[in-house]
Amino acid sequence: MRLFIFSLCLLFSFPTTAALKSGDVAPNLLGKDGKGDEITVAQFKGKVVVISFWATWCGYCLKELPALNHIQKSVGNDFIQIVAVNYKEDMREANGIMRKMKDKQLLSLYDRKGLIGDSYGVQGLPNLWIIDPDGKVAAQHIGYGEASLSTIAKDILRVLEKHNPGLSKSEN
Repeated sequence: MRLFIFSLCLLFSFPTTAALKSGDVAPNLLGKDGKGDEITVAQFKGKVVVISFWATWCGYCLKELPALNHIQKSVGNDFIQIVAVNYKEDMREANGIMRKMKDKQLLSLYDRKGLIGDSYGVQGLPNLWIIDPDGKVAAQHIGYGEASLSTIAKDILRVLEKHNPGLSKSEN
């Protein structure tokens, strides 16, 4: 009986975060930049914001980051901002990886204590969120694979086109 009561107390003593779902307002704080300045979703209002929580020890993260950088480079900064949030690591470790990335276009941020990731419900890496121009969750992807990259790109394009009609139409 004591074990049961202890288990209940333990269960209810930890704060729970409701899982974010499509249409929810995204948590505003994204992390700190290399200067220590806080960066928020609100700073990118009107743009699609793609947030990838990653770590240096995560092999799949290290494959996803260059692909996301390529998307940022290809689309530019007018309609999209891709943010790579290093999750629970020292900034020096993350900087070493970012320096190796050729022609880095995405924004690098840091979540040393994991509080920002916790607000998004991050439990596995890579953990990618697509936020629409109004600051609402449009999609989430956990993990990485060649097939998932295609799905991520399609989701990003879907959100871009929804909020920027005519963006993908080619000129005749």
